[in-house]
Amino acid sequence: MPSIPRGDRSPERSELLRRRFLEGDNAAFEELLSIYMPLLKFIAKKYCSERDDRDDCLAEAVLGFLRAVRTYDARRGSMDNYIALVASHRLIDMARRASGSRVELSADLDQQVGALTEDSAQSGMADMVALATALSGTERACFERYLAGESLSEIAQELKVTKASVSNALARAKRKLGKALS
Repeated sequence: MPSIPRGDRSPERSELLRRRFLEGDNAAFEELLSIYMPLLKFIAKKYCSERDDRDDCLAEAVLGFLRAVRTYDARRGSMDNYIALVASHRLIDMARRASGSRVELSADLDQQVGALTEDSAQSGMADMVALATALSGTERACFERYLAGESLSEIAQELKVTKASVSNALARAKRKLGKALS
């Protein structure tokens, strides 16, 4: 593994902030995230060579960071390595999904559910379309554009919302779809 950017974090400080966050201190999470942001950017850059994809990769890395912070166990190694591992795995999963077939969610697909189920090779697409209708309007709009390859910045600009709103909507959509598909 290449050298991990350390910034100004120490294991003791990181653990203290992590515990405060787990107790409900959002300011501690923001500080912990700012301390680990150089590492997350480093990981995102490593997995996303395209400049346009880096925002999406960084968003995925931050979601991995959040999971790692919640599930970290100090008896199993350093927090830095665990965060790097979880964020990297999340980006690898993202790359695998991107290399697979893409499903475009649109009003036309919603109206064609019956036609999709006639072809047994695409019978799973009907489930995907049905799941997509369970998303809120914002989640669906963000998810459609994300699947079309738009960056967080482009989606935010088109929908006239902040990048954070887009990232949150995508996270909710992924969580809903992930639960429904598992």
